Amino acid sequence: MPTHTLPTGIEIYYELHGSGEPLVLIPSTGFAADVWHPYQVPGLSSSCQLIIFDPRGVGRTTHFQGIYTIEQQACDVACLLEHLGIEQAHVLGHSMGGRVALELALDFPGRVKSLIMAASGSGAVIRPGEQCVGDLSYSWVLRLPGTDPSDHHRHSIKTTNNYFTADFRAAHPDKVAEFAELVALRHAEWPEELRLIMGRDSWEATHRLGDLRPPVMILIGDADTENVNHWAQSCALRERLPQAEFRVLKGQSHGFFWQTPEETNGAILDWVARHS
Repeated sequence: MPTHTLPTGIEIYYELHGSGEPLVLIPSTGFAADVWHPYQVPGLSSSCQLIIFDPRGVGRTTHFQGIYTIEQQACDVACLLEHLGIEQAHVLGHSMGGRVALELALDFPGRVKSLIMAASGSGAVIRPGEQCVGDLSYSWVLRLPGTDPSDHHRHSIKTTNNYFTADFRAAHPDKVAEFAELVALRHAEWPEELRLIMGRDSWEATHRLGDLRPPVMILIGDADTENVNHWAQSCALRERLPQAEFRVLKGQSHGFFWQTPEETNGAILDWVARHS
């Protein structure tokens, strides 16, 4: 699959699958394009032209040694669409990818035909409790002892309710282990992961939600309450975007793309069909 040097200075790795309505998938923090291969590539590319990629600092894309911002990543996606000659695309962002997708829709509204915010939010201000306070500086955090969570994503996937519910992990340990290894294959390494996290957590766009032009679907599992409480953020989005479609996946946590792929893909394809 090809790489291309963008005007933003990033050499980006990307893949195209299928034909039809263009659909961009922007992954969660530190995740590479590989995570879409088991279910989303076969399930969505039969009806759409699927565009997936490794974000900056991840996998086969440039590991830029500098500040990573959500705005930069949105520009990366816009430049990739320009390179591909795609005037408009449906854009789905998962978790941090939703922040990138939202920024893309705000800064390049003509590029986004529709927006799917999958278990995501508009910034720290709508997080509950003390999580509404921004993070420390990059250099300060980097000096803290024990801040290299090299295996954190494996632990999160295999032993917590973050990506998979306890019942699913107990019933399908092989599937959970396979996904954890797939993520680990090209997951962002330290300190690039820290750069991505701090860019994510210092970003804020809640005050700009009124400027959104594309139609929006908020897609969330009702059991997605681990860590930063994605459920609360999605509910806050629903309150501030009353025209958005709010679709709940019953009994699902943060990894609904991989725990219930048929239902998730069906919701995505239904949305794209209704907004093409």
